[in-house]
Amino acid sequence: MALLLLQLIYVSSAYGPVKSDDLSQILGQSRKNNEKDDITGLLVFDDGLFFQVLEGPEDAVKRCFNRIAKDERHGSIALCMEGQVEARAFPNWSMGFKRPEELGEGGLSAVHSIADLQERLGKDLGTDPAVAELTRTILGITGRVAA
Repeated sequence: MALLLLQLIYVSSAYGPVKSDDLSQILGQSRKNNEKDDITGLLVFDDGLFFQVLEGPEDAVKRCFNRIAKDERHGSIALCMEGQVEARAFPNWSMGFKRPEELGEGGLSAVHSIADLQERLGKDLGTDPAVAELTRTILGITGRVAA
């Protein structure tokens, strides 16, 4: 039987402007940490909004998310989805990066819709079925996203 992995997906607003150099530094540090902790995932950034998928061993993913939640570059953070998966959606990326328009049709719209829901609903988006559907749209991996 395959070992289940934790997949955690969140959205957050940047606290202050994020320059290209800032983003490069964030990605570099994330890749270094994630490789060490056996975490893979995807970061989407657009206009002050972070959308991130973390996947890997449960303890490592939770420690990573806790570090992110305490990072003062995040003005607010909301959990979109969290659950067990049998396979990684991003097995080759210690931390992939995409702009919403690179996610295919509807990617930008879905990211902005989640941001709108975050503003209305607050920190826990995981109970809203619209967030689950938007997340699946963004990832394009229906069936490999945590239920």
